[in-house]
Amino acid sequence: MILQAFLIPAMSFSQVWDDNFVGIDSLYHPLGGVINLNDFYNYNDSVLYISGSFSNVNNIEANGIISWNTDTIQTYQLGMEWGVINAVHIYRDTLYIGGSFQNASGEPNTARLAIWNGEAWQGTSLGQPGGYVWDFTQFHDTLYMCGNFSTIGSNAFDKIAAYNGEDWINVGSFGMWASALEVFNGELYAGGYWGIRKYLGGTQWETFPVKPNDFVFELKADAINTFLYVGGQFTAVAGEPSVGSAMWDGFNWHPLGNYCSGTVWQQSMEIYRGDLYTAGGIYYTDDEEYRTFITRWNGESWDSIGGGFSDNISAIELFRDTLYMGGGFQTWSPVNPEVKQRNKGMVKLYMPDNGCDYLKPRINAYTDTFYLNNGEAVVNLYNNNPYVDSWEWDFGTSTGSVTSSQAVEHTYTEVGEYNVQVTVTDGECVKTASKTIYIELGTALQEFEQIEMQVFPNPSSNDFTLKTSLPNYNNTEIKIAGLNGHLKDIIPVTGETTVIPTKGWSAGVYVCNLFIDGKLVKTEKLVFE
Repeated sequence: MILQAFLIPAMSFSQVWDDNFVGIDSLYHPLGGVINLNDFYNYNDSVLYISGSFSNVNNIEANGIISWNTDTIQTYQLGMEWGVINAVHIYRDTLYIGGSFQNASGEPNTARLAIWNGEAWQGTSLGQPGGYVWDFTQFHDTLYMCGNFSTIGSNAFDKIAAYNGEDWINVGSFGMWASALEVFNGELYAGGYWGIRKYLGGTQWETFPVKPNDFVFELKADAINTFLYVGGQFTAVAGEPSVGSAMWDGFNWHPLGNYCSGTVWQQSMEIYRGDLYTAGGIYYTDDEEYRTFITRWNGESWDSIGGGFSDNISAIELFRDTLYMGGGFQTWSPVNPEVKQRNKGMVKLYMPDNGCDYLKPRINAYTDTFYLNNGEAVVNLYNNNPYVDSWEWDFGTSTGSVTSSQAVEHTYTEVGEYNVQVTVTDGECVKTASKTIYIELGTALQEFEQIEMQVFPNPSSNDFTLKTSLPNYNNTEIKIAGLNGHLKDIIPVTGETTVIPTKGWSAGVYVCNLFIDGKLVKTEKLVFE
């Protein structure tokens, strides 16, 4: 039975598959157990940490954790006992590992979370987590950890905790398991049983009102284009087909279709040369043989890079300009599915430089239609490339182009349809994105002249208060644009005054957008000190 047989390896590229890892001759179980690699961790492009369910590397006992510098390996005492490592992280030059293991090399207090002190494994000052650890990340010089634990030692930590180098900190409660943490656009995001959450500071998290329709296992940020890719066990987002993968750009969800028919597991999503790589394309051949392919999203469409793996891929990582893949597969087929190659549970793939394809500029705004108020319509526009060399904007008027910044504001005085363009330059790469906006008379909105909006105090170092005067408050909300224009918050407006909470905000300029019946009617800048 063929479930999905239309994946054709993209052989127009000079891609190179390889399973030669200098210094690593074999990863294995002496008694013939199944090898499965769970995580790769790239530390400063100098050392690759490899973790999984193996007991030996070459002839050395390692039990689930080694590091490798492309030439030599390092082991860590006798590694783990009874269980696996799900996540590896270096925080303040110290190695942390988390997972389901019962102890690290027999050392006390090291179940599920262990710290390498340079000579031996040790536990935390509080004790060990009461459940599995799934992921780490570093945010504002603090280590964050998530999983399926409710305690660390005798202290309550509900699926999420933070460590500042001295103390473990309560940063909120998730209720159900969390499997992924990622920093995106200067903010911390979490993925898990409940979908996607954004950290507001202290113990507060905000759950996305629109999210994938099932579990989220993985998050991966594309910092060049400010895209947040989401992987998991879901089939749709925002009501559109999006199997296993979706993308959030800070303004809207972008469904990625149903090309990849498999679940994207923890640690199995990576950005390489600006494209998204996942393990997908699962199908059975006529002989009912299970296969998995590496698939790539180039920003517009999917294609299969190949691989023909005999079983799951559970770890993908970029290291020294090469994509490393590990999992439970015993064989792989880079080109011809009939030619199977045995391996040590991991392979690597080099893709040639794709020129300027990594740069994917867009123009974002909170609406396409704006209304003249007292003869003016103030339009805020945002490009999604914060780290390029320059931006040149053309607002579709006779004023010509303007060299400016990533986020711009332009005032229109006449109704019409305008083709806005931004040209971004990054080294030798120059690309242009465009967007059509519409300027209409305010009289197109019922009772437009009665709409008033005031925000105070402004500037503020605490919360803002919005004051509005409307005939009624049906279908009214404000959308707060954060730094670079990304959505900070959506707050319903149900009366004359509305509090705008600022917990977790960074100092800077924000934009308060008032929407009525989905139409943007008023805008005001907020200065948070």
